[in-house]
Amino acid sequence: MSKNASNDFGKNQRPDNPQEMLKNNFYFSGLIAAEMSCSIIKTTNKKPNDYYYMVVLTVTNADRKLLNEVNRVVMNNRGVISPVKGAYNLSARGKSKVRTALNFLEMYPIPIGDLAKNRILLLKTVLVYLESHRAHRFQKEKTIEIEELRRKLREVKTRGIVDQQFDLLPLDQDSLGYFIAGVIDGEGSFGYKSSGLVQEPFFMIAMKDKKIIELINKFVNYGNVRLRKDGVYHLEINSRIILKKVCKMFLNQYPLHHERQRKRLMLLQQLLNDYTPRSLKPVVLENVI
Repeated sequence: MSKNASNDFGKNQRPDNPQEMLKNNFYFSGLIAAEMSCSIIKTTNKKPNDYYYMVVLTVTNADRKLLNEVNRVVMNNRGVISPVKGAYNLSARGKSKVRTALNFLEMYPIPIGDLAKNRILLLKTVLVYLESHRAHRFQKEKTIEIEELRRKLREVKTRGIVDQQFDLLPLDQDSLGYFIAGVIDGEGSFGYKSSGLVQEPFFMIAMKDKKIIELINKFVNYGNVRLRKDGVYHLEINSRIILKKVCKMFLNQYPLHHERQRKRLMLLQQLLNDYTPRSLKPVVLENVI
């Protein structure tokens, strides 16, 4: 199989004029990096003992309005939103719809994250292969190749094993800021925790994609990334000075889109600005959980 699927896919998707690119669209690349799942479904055809493969890209989030926005911007309203336990799935199913989403990611690529970027690379590889092996005479060869790609997607998901490692793309600071805002809307958490008699404010984010967490660490220029026992990389900030900067950054400069996340961040900012040991009352933040 060609190792140049990434290069062959979506040619001429980037606009000639850089001004046509909207930096704030990197927000959606960040949300996808944090919340996507990719799969290749083996589906039975109408004919007996016949089957075909369907590619699926899914973004999961509890904010339906946010997924509507993702559907409009990333999938040209071609995706389908369905409820799951405690959240919603936005799915692009089939070659054409998945290609639409991947074309967006050609224009606004995920800048870092070996797990996310390998998932996207595998989807591109599947699409290129399926396009070039349509005839029934390729069925046996197709089965071998696609089953291997399915195995690789499972290994990325369950064991974090990837074929390729990637360096950070040379994007400007604003594009990275919007990307990080999307990641935070997907995987970030704001709140407080008990520290003696005081409620200690915090920002926390945890992912299996180590390089994304390291990027956030460098971007805010504070904290340490640690590997938890469950195999997830964890970054937490408790400094009130740094938290004030984080609140200002992701409310104003690179604003979050997730409604509850924004409310929690606004309340955290209010608590930090009005801070006294008695002012951090648990009921305040619990109202928007």
